[in-house]
Amino acid sequence: MSRFLAYIPEAFESIWRHRSRSALSALGMIIGIASVIAVLGLSQAASGGMKEEIARGGDPGFIAVADPSQDNPALATLYYRDAALMQAYASDQIRRAIPVYSSQGSQPRTYRVTVNGHSDFVQVNSTGGELNEANGFNADSGRLIDSDDVLSGSSVGMLSHEAAAKLFPGGGAVGRSINVGSQRLTIVGVFSLKASLFSGFVGETIYLPYTTMHRLAPGPIDFVQFWGYSRSQNPVTVITAATAALDRIHPRAQYRVQDQLAVSGIFVNVLSFIGVGLTFIGGVSLFVAGIGIMNIMLVSVSERTREIGIRKAIGASAHEIATQFLVEATLLSLGGGIIGSILGVLAVLLMRPAIIKSVGAAPVPWGIVIAVAAGFSISVGVGFGSYPAARAGRLDPVEALRG
Repeated sequence: MSRFLAYIPEAFESIWRHRSRSALSALGMIIGIASVIAVLGLSQAASGGMKEEIARGGDPGFIAVADPSQDNPALATLYYRDAALMQAYASDQIRRAIPVYSSQGSQPRTYRVTVNGHSDFVQVNSTGGELNEANGFNADSGRLIDSDDVLSGSSVGMLSHEAAAKLFPGGGAVGRSINVGSQRLTIVGVFSLKASLFSGFVGETIYLPYTTMHRLAPGPIDFVQFWGYSRSQNPVTVITAATAALDRIHPRAQYRVQDQLAVSGIFVNVLSFIGVGLTFIGGVSLFVAGIGIMNIMLVSVSERTREIGIRKAIGASAHEIATQFLVEATLLSLGGGIIGSILGVLAVLLMRPAIIKSVGAAPVPWGIVIAVAAGFSISVGVGFGSYPAARAGRLDPVEALRG
């Protein structure tokens, strides 16, 4: 072991003696490891954040929307009453169904909003009173719309932070009255959107209870959102029951029914797959870097042929000669790996806030990421340094002394 450790300062001395050449050969290693850590760390952080969001709650349920590809989409137009009918016809599988008015249709629902004689156009969405921290909504002031508001059809509204700044630039929106179309509403809260898998971009938006929204827009709704009795329930059975209920309500119409939790799970898996694929591409650059290290070590063997001959002449074995060069190649690879790891970690730390803003908590499995980086670094050094080391060990001492 002590003899093995003695090779390390010799390897460092050789690397430093040809530092420019060594730095260039390690550059590929630095770039490869940095890209592997950045891609692997960020993809694992994003997929991990989504998995945590799903496990923590915020069940988005299912949605039923008219299939736009059918011959006569008007046959599948959904109305306010359809949600209650769906729940009644499939009560053994569907616990709750609500009509939804939102911007998920072809055009956002925008209404003229009047405040103290001044008018502006703002997007208006409905809610079933399910807004909470689990699905990304925080009350900055006042409160969020709750189930009591929905059941009573209260003339209340909730402003996004952006809408409040637009309609009430001086602040103090809570408790104030506004006119949305023909409806007069009282603002009960101002909210902001925290990162969440199940909440999208809000912008300048007013949320109303869907029962209140029905008075404002008595015509078609955008889709029906519904939930089963538990997450352990077979989603296929729920979707089948919902489709049968819709067929009973609107014969000959076609609908698309989606399990939003399953769609989110698919997205998580796709993201993980993409991360693995990009990591593999980064691994290709490490292969190229390994070839560069092998080439440099072969040059080093050629330049130090006489040194190898002298060492063999005074008793050094082929194994000891090979070990010396293998240690040098490994240190060269490991040095590039360490620098690349630092750069990769910095890239993850710089870009991670953007992921947190998009999906919420984004834990980075640093142990796995660093272990992969270290494994790649050592593997490249040993793998691509073995041939030059073996070649150095096989040199004939007489021929080497003539070199």
